[in-house]
Amino acid sequence: MEMIAIQIEIFIMTAVGFFLGLRKTLDAMTRAHLVDVIMAVVLPASVISSFEMELTPQTLKMTFSVLMISCALQVFYAIWNHVFFRKTAEGHRACLKYGIMVSNAGLIGMPVAQAYFGAQGLLCASIFLLPQRVLMFTYGVSMFAGTKDRHAVRRVLTHPCVLSIFIGFAVMALYSAGYSLPSPVVGAIDKIGGCSTALSMFVVGAIISECPLREVLDREALIYSFERLIAIPVIVALVLHALPVDAFSSEVCVLLSAMPAASTTAMLAEKYHADSRFASKLVMTSTVLSLITVPAVGMAIRALWAL
Repeated sequence: MEMIAIQIEIFIMTAVGFFLGLRKTLDAMTRAHLVDVIMAVVLPASVISSFEMELTPQTLKMTFSVLMISCALQVFYAIWNHVFFRKTAEGHRACLKYGIMVSNAGLIGMPVAQAYFGAQGLLCASIFLLPQRVLMFTYGVSMFAGTKDRHAVRRVLTHPCVLSIFIGFAVMALYSAGYSLPSPVVGAIDKIGGCSTALSMFVVGAIISECPLREVLDREALIYSFERLIAIPVIVALVLHALPVDAFSSEVCVLLSAMPAASTTAMLAEKYHADSRFASKLVMTSTVLSLITVPAVGMAIRALWAL
């Protein structure tokens, strides 16, 4: 019932965003600015807030498990891309491969993990995203451009969400040493970070409001959405359940593996003259369907690890 209540809350926030999109209050330009604010300020604040705890051996073990699972998943995605997209039309291949490797776990997954699993879920989500952020600016860009971005390392290390992890570990070290940040600073960080779920869902709802039904029903986009939203998390859940990995880390990783295509799929396709319309279909279709599949995955993993 708690899981259902959380999903209803998320659905209501998405519906508000949908209404704002229909009213053009959140048009494409406004959304772009709002996403910049979310990625540069709101999500980093929520990440730092999730580190406001003492560093314990259990926390170290949990975050290390999540990092190892995330690295293994990137290898799994590379194998998946090699097996399933070898015969795909060249204009669509880069979009599909990038869409499998890079999900929207940053904009959607982090606030959803926080809503489902609390501060520790957000902490795990921020660690989970590290390998993806590294590869999306290197191997991911090379899928479209054919070459590696020379400035990728700098872009990764200076990304606000990555910087916030380093700051978060410093905050955790302070708490572990018996110190804490001034209460006004903690209050401001917590309140800014607390906006992440609502603002992210507003953006998702506004994006969906511009998605015609015929775009959602594209056959290739539907097949991709099944792979990204259902097949992959099912495989990941079964493998992790069979391995000696703690339940909490496993549940967070499975949930984050069930996220839709990242919006950067369409952006990179446009920049490097790939099929940006097809890329937009992948993002739109998987985002719309994720409103149904993500809560289903969330409830399924709770039931699986409760056995």
